[in-house]
Amino acid sequence: MKKYFEKYDLVKIILLAILFVCVLTWIVPSGVYQGGEVSGVLQRTGIADISLSGMMSVSFFLQQIIFLIVIGAFYGILTKVEGYKKLVENIAKKMKGNEIPFLVVITVLVAVFTSISTNVFASLLFVPFLITVIRKMNLDSMTAYTATFGAMLIGILGATYGTEGLISFVSYLKYYTTTTINVEIAVRAGILLLALVLFEFFQITHAKKVLTEKKNKEEKTEDLFAVDESKQKKVKTWPVITGGILLLIFAILGFVDWSTNFNLDIFNKFHEWLIGLQIGEYSVISYILGENAAAFGSWQLYHIIIIMIIVLTIIAIMYRINFNDIIDNIGNGILKMLKPIGIITLIYIIFVFMYWSPIVPTIVSWIEGLTEGFNPFTSAISASIASFFHSDFGYTGYAIGNLLSNYEGDSFNIAFVIYSTMNGFMSMFAPTSVIAMLGLSYCDIPYKKWFSYIWKFLVGILVCLLVIFILLTYL
Repeated sequence: MKKYFEKYDLVKIILLAILFVCVLTWIVPSGVYQGGEVSGVLQRTGIADISLSGMMSVSFFLQQIIFLIVIGAFYGILTKVEGYKKLVENIAKKMKGNEIPFLVVITVLVAVFTSISTNVFASLLFVPFLITVIRKMNLDSMTAYTATFGAMLIGILGATYGTEGLISFVSYLKYYTTTTINVEIAVRAGILLLALVLFEFFQITHAKKVLTEKKNKEEKTEDLFAVDESKQKKVKTWPVITGGILLLIFAILGFVDWSTNFNLDIFNKFHEWLIGLQIGEYSVISYILGENAAAFGSWQLYHIIIIMIIVLTIIAIMYRINFNDIIDNIGNGILKMLKPIGIITLIYIIFVFMYWSPIVPTIVSWIEGLTEGFNPFTSAISASIASFFHSDFGYTGYAIGNLLSNYEGDSFNIAFVIYSTMNGFMSMFAPTSVIAMLGLSYCDIPYKKWFSYIWKFLVGILVCLLVIFILLTYL
């Protein structure tokens, strides 16, 4: 078994998870919650279903896959831009001796943005850049992973106003309750802070060890979008910096729900005013932006893709990049992202199985029925199982929202905290976690190596979470 996982371990682990889920659909009935009880029949996954599921996984999550393709094309070109190369070199040199503070700041910023943004994938905009800088600072791939993908996972664990999964989870619960995303927001923000502090402890300890022993020199893993040293002594970096700042501004404005979460309606009003501008009888701005234009705070990934293309076009013009080179580098960048895209496509197959054969309501109903009334321990177990099977946390709200609505008052609020938090906890290591497995594939880190790194954090944060759940329930 050890030799089996020596190569392509991520693929093999996910394939085992797919097989496990297929077998369960032959044993556990699909559940539909009606009239206070879960009832259903076996909806077995067959050979033809497995074949179709691959196509359906691409169909369900096409926007995310296209976004990753665009990320590959974007950085495929940037890595050949002299200004970008120089910028990476300059940051790495200036941070020499201050690697730890740099890592802490980056990790906190990525985690907080993920926690409040309406789409987790938006945090990936600057991940290749940050990983390249960190690797240039003579730090290893694990440190680069924890400061970027790991920080995103912490943001999911301590989701406050963001992540599309939590937002969708709440929207489905609204069919049965009057809940909002503000439920126990102070507690969830406290969990985010607690997780960050504990996570930083392990990250800093590891980074200091790497800097002392210089283990990274023995590493065979390479940065997908590594850059060579700039061949030009004097090269302008301001076009790249300006483009990066614009992307950051648009990402923050576009993927933070200002209206719902912070009662700021200014962006909605601005959007209405903008598309209402007319020249004579014609709404020219509306025609230019298109019918799918949206106000800041309600952007989808395809909105930021347009900004990326515009920024990249300007940079290409400023640095006079040959059009043939642009096409070549786009292709090279996309090829580098094919493995991570393949990994998450396999994970999405499991989601398709759960969509066709919803066994989670049956399992959760049985576990919750082991105790009378609300119990934080059975709720935590149920939440963990649901999160393992549902790569899309929002679907948990769809599948068992009716069941959760049986809890009232404080019990429902505590269940809300447990489900949202345990979803993040499972996302840290489950083979069905899109962000975790995407990052491991991108950074070429074996699953075993990641688990060996993270297990102490998992034990520590789980103990803390259980204490919090107990205090919320019984005090």
